[in-house]
Amino acid sequence: MTAVRSLHSNILRTSLTTLGIVIGIFAITLILIISQGATSAITAKFSSLGTKLVHVPNGPNEALSTEDASVIAQQVSGIAAYSVEVNRSETVSAGGKNIIATIEGVSPTHADIFFLGVEKGSFFTEDDNDSYSSIAVLGSEIAERLYDEGSPIGQYLQIKGKFFYIIGILSQKGSTIAGASPDTSVYIPINTMINIVTGTKVIDTIDILAKKQEDVDPISHEIKQLLLERYSVTDPQVIEDYSVFTSKDLIASITSITGIINSVLAGIAGISLVVGGIGIMNIMLVTVTERTKEIGLLKAIGAKRRDILLQFLTEAIVLTLAGGFIGIALGIMAGFIASLFIVVPFELPFLSIIASGIVSILVGLIFGMYPAQRAAKMTPVDALRYE
Repeated sequence: MTAVRSLHSNILRTSLTTLGIVIGIFAITLILIISQGATSAITAKFSSLGTKLVHVPNGPNEALSTEDASVIAQQVSGIAAYSVEVNRSETVSAGGKNIIATIEGVSPTHADIFFLGVEKGSFFTEDDNDSYSSIAVLGSEIAERLYDEGSPIGQYLQIKGKFFYIIGILSQKGSTIAGASPDTSVYIPINTMINIVTGTKVIDTIDILAKKQEDVDPISHEIKQLLLERYSVTDPQVIEDYSVFTSKDLIASITSITGIINSVLAGIAGISLVVGGIGIMNIMLVTVTERTKEIGLLKAIGAKRRDILLQFLTEAIVLTLAGGFIGIALGIMAGFIASLFIVVPFELPFLSIIASGIVSILVGLIFGMYPAQRAAKMTPVDALRYE
């Protein structure tokens, strides 16, 4: 209680002393909350695509083709469905409007593999793909931007000067973590894409849906070996660099990257804790000097060295703990407000926040130790004679 009364007697200095701790704990808490929410959002986005996806990027010699996809489907077991994909950014025209959109040439199975709902009309079929049909399915945002009134179904749009008949509008999907959003994409049959739009049979990706989740890793391994053999790749560096990845791999990679970024940000925020700790040490040294006679009186009436040490350490801990609680409270409020604007779920990482409180106590112990020891080492005679 003596420590608390001492701090309360000079409330302005106490408040300014704790400011560095408040800022440091506030920044760390805010970073932890946003990080937890972003990680959850990333995981949810990839989970919404399913946990049985295998993504095969362009081949080891940059010549992946639809023929490769057929061979993979025939020779690799455990595959439920696959979609071939080619993406290009092109100008799309309709009704006197011109906008930039992602044109995605995909297989008819793409909508089922990636859970793309069709709000109006329908997605194209295998017959449409085999006949090189010039038809298109629009993302919800593209449809709104190009057609203010009425339904786009049955109308035409132009891609690279070629007319495409609109047969469907996708349901709103929202933003994606990687790649283009379905809302801002135009989907056309893959055969139409490679024969009419791009003029090349080289594709970007083969997306594969496994029958069972436990088949995902074996399938990715078999596909890599098959493509390396198919293209007679012997260069060890090419073999090492080429990889077939899964949704689980994407989540792990992105989580690792966000973890590194958050560690750096937390480290920067931690600098303010060190600055705050140094401020507390300086103020405590001033306090020790101001209360030299008080220390002498306490020792003269029987206070032991450990009593003086404990009193000043308690003052330092109370300062940092109070700053820590205020920082955590402000960080939680700021995290909640930030989650509303950056559209990530608001989640409290309780263990990390508790750790922030413990860190604030440690800062008090570490930076309060020297002033407390200095006070404890004073002799009663020298302290009472101090002017």
